[in-house]
Amino acid sequence: MNEKLKAFQDEFSEITAECQRFCFMSRAKEFQLEACEKLSTLREKASGLKEQTIAAKDEDSANAMLSFEETIDALLGELRMWVALKEDDPSSAWSFLVNAQGAARAAMQAHEVARHLGGYIERLYAVEQLLFPPQVFFSPSIVIEHSKCSICGREYGECDHVAGRAYMGEMCVRIITDIKEVREVSLVNEPANKHARILQITDDGMTRDFLTWRVISDPSSKENR
Repeated sequence: MNEKLKAFQDEFSEITAECQRFCFMSRAKEFQLEACEKLSTLREKASGLKEQTIAAKDEDSANAMLSFEETIDALLGELRMWVALKEDDPSSAWSFLVNAQGAARAAMQAHEVARHLGGYIERLYAVEQLLFPPQVFFSPSIVIEHSKCSICGREYGECDHVAGRAYMGEMCVRIITDIKEVREVSLVNEPANKHARILQITDDGMTRDFLTWRVISDPSSKENR
């Protein structure tokens, strides 16, 4: 890693350590929003440096910068989760948390500079268990006809790229382009995608938000008569 990237890493360590002080429910919302602004600025700087490393064809440094980007995204997601909870928006808070969990995992996959994030990931999953009721998720069973590699655009499996690995600052993803058959959709507790969750539930004839348990629709109310 060159001197410019080492200097960024020092700045990254300082800012992220400062912002982590506000990743608690009791910390004031204004400080959490201020921390989000600092991290967003740092994220832009990381992206600019990553483009420079890509132009220089320095793959190791490009992947390191990708890892920094994902780590920043994870911390941003957690901070935004706390803010959303304070704004009585648990649905957005859930999405921010799930995004943070995914970004932290991606950071560790991208480069060894994020090898220390194992404990942070465990913390995010503990936060999920403590702050949100157990969720029920959808999981589709599909037969894929065609999919392509996000790195080279070729049919996935016909190239040497592997989903979940970083290549020159970009995470490889398998993009499904054609589904042959949808066999079933199951309800599961451990899904591949935590965004695919049950949003509403019917209880005693009333439709409730699954996260807040607030009544969305009550057939017995005057408004529905």
